[in-house]
Amino acid sequence: MSDTSPNLDLPFLLPAQAQKHVTHNEALERLDLFVQLTVQRFDAETPPAAPPEGRIWALGPAPGGDWAGQAGRLATFLGGAWVFLDPREGWRAWGLAEAQLRVWRGTAWDQPPLDDLPGLGIGTVHDGTNRLAVAAPATLFSHAGAGHQVKVNKAAAGNTASLLFQDNWSGRAEMGLAGNDDFSVKVSADGTAWTEALRIERTSGTVRLPAGLWLGQMPTGAVTQSATDTTAGRLLKTGDYGLGAAITLTAADHLDTLRTGGSYYNPSAGNTTGNNYPLSSAGALIVVARSSTNVIQKFISYGGTSTAAGLREFSRSYGTAGWGAWVELFHQGTLLGAVSQSGGVPTGRVIERGSNANGEYVRFADGTQICTAVAAAVETSTAAGPIYMHSNLLTWVFPASFLSAPGVSGGGGNAARWLGINAPSVGNVQYRVYSYAASGTLSAPGLTAIGRWF
Repeated sequence: MSDTSPNLDLPFLLPAQAQKHVTHNEALERLDLFVQLTVQRFDAETPPAAPPEGRIWALGPAPGGDWAGQAGRLATFLGGAWVFLDPREGWRAWGLAEAQLRVWRGTAWDQPPLDDLPGLGIGTVHDGTNRLAVAAPATLFSHAGAGHQVKVNKAAAGNTASLLFQDNWSGRAEMGLAGNDDFSVKVSADGTAWTEALRIERTSGTVRLPAGLWLGQMPTGAVTQSATDTTAGRLLKTGDYGLGAAITLTAADHLDTLRTGGSYYNPSAGNTTGNNYPLSSAGALIVVARSSTNVIQKFISYGGTSTAAGLREFSRSYGTAGWGAWVELFHQGTLLGAVSQSGGVPTGRVIERGSNANGEYVRFADGTQICTAVAAAVETSTAAGPIYMHSNLLTWVFPASFLSAPGVSGGGGNAARWLGINAPSVGNVQYRVYSYAASGTLSAPGLTAIGRWF
């Protein structure tokens, strides 16, 4: 049997031992030192000049003076001399200078370990799920000289990394990566049914509002639900009202009923049958609606070609009396071409110009037509009383017919000649060339007819 106790190394009283009080008092001294162990300082290196009786210092790795060679031991001043004791693994001591509790780990006095704890409760009790629990008016996370990040990590995309806000232990709002890697904000009225209010897609950064948006005091419910949704307050999606992508019209879209502002596109001439397009052609339609009785439609047809001549533009307006007639707008690509009319209203180009063997003609959209010709050259050698003439009565067939007999004028081809002109018809006129002197010189007479083609 050992003469000392196994833990505190207290001396035992031996049988038939003399001076038993000395051994007993030594054991009491050690109990006084080790029980509720308190040291003046940890890692002490320099002994005090006048140490109080019974005070204890935990020596550091290189103590000096009277402590030299006693590294890691406990030093106490008893009976006018230093006494050195060895701490045992697991002894706990309170350091007065540091105001810390430390544990002897065999080679040094360390603070009690805080890593890999099963849990920690501050002001409350932790459990298996909430392994860190804090009950306090506030929790502070501050910097250590620069910035500060609060990190919430998850193992895989299908897991959740989020902040959950509760009311009486029932969830009401959650923000973070909930079941995927898109950032979302969800809310709940009862902690069971959840509504996703906001989602930010991880790849594009696109912000979506799955449950809609409130603008002012009016609930929107969602973004626009169709291309022409007129619900007040709803957010406009790309493509609605032709924003970013024109709305495609079909044969069912009658233009008289289309009074919602926007950009539209008619992809086929077949869509115009009976639905009041200005002409049968693919093209774009722009509708500007100021109110239900103040609407403008503009139709632009490209005529199946990219040339300026194929680009035609029409406009009309809608008011309390209904739709007005389509009016075509002309530009440099549509001024010249075949003129036409319907019921006295021009329906074609502004100016038409042509020529054939009978001469040249110009027709205008207002109905005016001008025909001109330089006829075959003739002589004037046949006597006609005191003057001379060409022997034959000549006929000019107009290069384009008139609606009614035009006015005809002309000249004989030189200053000594003139024309005698009969009453014209809608298609031709007869004339004779005269001269005040006989001449075998050939001169070409010029003729002009002005009238109306409708």
